[in-house]
Amino acid sequence: MLTHAILLLIILLLLCWGSFLNVVAHRLITNESIITPRSHCPHCKTTLAWYDLIPLISWLALRGRCRYCKESISPLYPIIELLTVLVGLLLFIQVPAVYACAYFIFFSALIVSIRTDLEHMLLSQYMNIYLIPLNIFFCAMHMLPITPYESIVGALCGYSFLYLLSYIFRILTGKECIGDGDRDLLAYIGSCIGIIGCWLSLTIGSLLGTFIGITYLLWTGQTQGTRIPFGPFLAAGAIIYALFQDQIISYFLL
Repeated sequence: MLTHAILLLIILLLLCWGSFLNVVAHRLITNESIITPRSHCPHCKTTLAWYDLIPLISWLALRGRCRYCKESISPLYPIIELLTVLVGLLLFIQVPAVYACAYFIFFSALIVSIRTDLEHMLLSQYMNIYLIPLNIFFCAMHMLPITPYESIVGALCGYSFLYLLSYIFRILTGKECIGDGDRDLLAYIGSCIGIIGCWLSLTIGSLLGTFIGITYLLWTGQTQGTRIPFGPFLAAGAIIYALFQDQIISYFLL
């Protein structure tokens, strides 16, 4: 009975954290302070009451609409909250306790990036490249399973590979294929999980992006002019690798 109570408490805390990550993502894009003002409707700007801010439940109870202006509220709010719960529980199960804090920050930053890129096709440097020194510090404190040298090399290789790929594509086609934010994001990923993790995150993210992108285009019938953000798939690949890196490396070695 105690175990069930602790699990429920962890889920509730993770839902609350997911709600906070939604706020961070929204306010990074709108250039608002994370602390003030109080939470408000993005459409009518009405300050929300506490019962409008209950993670997941409020969105479901209001059927995805603002209580005051009746405008639609993005389904990304509950999706991010549920994703935070899933990733948090897997972190608790899969990751050794000594690395849990650093990975928790890493995953939180990636989830914010997923939200901002899906909604606005923007990636904030506050959630990627500015956090690289923190990862190097974690490595030095043995809070990540790589050395500071591996962290620095992973960051440089992650950024350089996407920069080179983008440069070659621009020379051949005259168009951009990868944004600056994606390069920053892969650099951040490399600083946390090293060059091997960087490469496998990119591989997993590319496979996910290709499959989901093709499925989306077939489902909607759109063939031209459709832009699909790559950041969420890159972040998803990094989360998957970080949680299951032993199994993934064993699979590739086999």
